[in-house]
Amino acid sequence: MDKIILTTQNELENLIQNCFRKAMSEQAGKPETPKTDFLNLKEAAKYLNLANQTIYGLTSKNEIPFLKRGKKLYFKKTELENWINEGKRKSITEIKKELKG
Repeated sequence: MDKIILTTQNELENLIQNCFRKAMSEQAGKPETPKTDFLNLKEAAKYLNLANQTIYGLTSKNEIPFLKRGKKLYFKKTELENWINEGKRKSITEIKKELKG
């Protein structure tokens, strides 16, 4: 059978505050679950600073990484970042370093 415990209001408040602090500190120590950031068409266009029609054109030519479910287009933020980096042009300094090294 459960016991009934009598306590003062102050003791009860302290107990609740301590439990809350403990729970918050435990939560802060937990690693977050990795979340895949999917963007819809409008979000991807805004992220890349391109028009929606430009994004449609790139997807129709398969020039940009995307996923399609039904009539909806989705974009992974990390894949868009990689796609942008693939278009990087080397500077003259970088080319000279490669030739020397």
